[in-house]
Amino acid sequence: MKNKLTIKLIVVIVATVGLIAAIMAPVYFFLQPRMYIARQIRQVADFSDKLKSVEPFDEASLEKFFIDSKENYRVYVFDEDYNPLYSSFELGNNQKFLMKLFGDKADRFQEDSEPFYSKVDDEPAVRLYTSREANGKLYFIQIKDSLSGVNLVFDFSNQILGLVVIGYIIICSVVLFLVISPSVKTVKKVTEVAKSISENNLSVRYRGKVRKDEIGELTGSVNKMADTIQENINNLENYNFVLREDNSYMKEYEQSRRMLLRNVTHDLKTPLAVISSQVEMISTCQEQEKKDYYYNSAMEEISKMNKMISNVLQMTVDERRLIHKDTHELNISELISSLCDSRRAYVESRDLRLCTNIVPGLILNTVKDYVEYVFKNYLSNAVQNAVNDTEITVLLSKRHNTVRLSVENHGKQIPNELCDKIWTEAFTTFTEGSENTGLGLYIVKEISLIEHTDCGFDNTETGVRFWFDFVDCPGDE
Repeated sequence: MKNKLTIKLIVVIVATVGLIAAIMAPVYFFLQPRMYIARQIRQVADFSDKLKSVEPFDEASLEKFFIDSKENYRVYVFDEDYNPLYSSFELGNNQKFLMKLFGDKADRFQEDSEPFYSKVDDEPAVRLYTSREANGKLYFIQIKDSLSGVNLVFDFSNQILGLVVIGYIIICSVVLFLVISPSVKTVKKVTEVAKSISENNLSVRYRGKVRKDEIGELTGSVNKMADTIQENINNLENYNFVLREDNSYMKEYEQSRRMLLRNVTHDLKTPLAVISSQVEMISTCQEQEKKDYYYNSAMEEISKMNKMISNVLQMTVDERRLIHKDTHELNISELISSLCDSRRAYVESRDLRLCTNIVPGLILNTVKDYVEYVFKNYLSNAVQNAVNDTEITVLLSKRHNTVRLSVENHGKQIPNELCDKIWTEAFTTFTEGSENTGLGLYIVKEISLIEHTDCGFDNTETGVRFWFDFVDCPGDE
């Protein structure tokens, strides 16, 4: 399922909303009518207090008060002999009707009575039976607030409320899907990038829009992690290259040392024996002429030994750390193109563009490892020193009997005082603790010496161009 996380989040949120609605609906349905009845009871009590305070307490004043109050209550006011004083309906303006209606309820008309809710003859209503003394008489007052249509209104409003809740859940689901989908898609893309990196595919980067939130920070961190891993691998390759060469050198050096030791021991054995005998003869000989002969002979042997030791020291000084490897016929155009494709994502992740101009079909009999290391070190150096949002140009072309590889970046030029230093071992312009080790250009220089070719750089108008000339080496027989 492609949108499993999106659907899961929506289901959780909708289920939460539904659960809240399921809990609150019974509470709402239970409290709604009771709260309404309680409010109506308070209003009836308030209306009663105002009605009993009307002065003068006569029909005209009561009618005026009722009209001004704009209430739709059923009100009957009559004396203790059931003679009507005021009625909100014409039907209650006679003694016979009032006696029939309230004759058995005379004991309910108390001055301190409170309104109450009741359902009589299937008619729910708030009723109040109270009384007041005025004009030397006791008047009975009955107020009724009919609620017969309220239940229908409540039922209808509950139906509407149910539809509103359903519509709310649907709208929330759609809105949540639209809001969550971009974030989930971003997370999925970042997950795919991280998975590719875990499978040692460092050519991938997150290319989508970087949001200014936690997810945006995650995407930036993943890209930065990939860049850091790439740089560390480049540095490890440099160290590994030096270690392999050192190991090969140490094996050959050990063999040469043993052979040299045997040869020197053998070569020194004879002159030492001659010197020993000559010195012995000098100590025993009495003739000055023979002493001079033996002395000169010993000094000649000592001179030979001194010259031999000097030659050995000179040979040691001339030893190089890198040795020439086996060469093979190589399509250098395809190799550089492949390396550019594998490093393109790394370059673009640094806000740079990789441009190539590679002449196809260039064949050389050379060392593949050396070609790869020269390219990787040049490209890494160009990325580290390039200005953001510029181009890095890789050029491969034929020059006489060589193939020239050049990598150019836009940035600061190299000062004249550093022209020679940049090729020395462990030299770097970066601060201590940075990811640059200073081995890259040193290795390139060593390779050029072993291959008997040239390398260098040119300061351009916009930056620096490093170049290396690969020669067509003879194959091993």
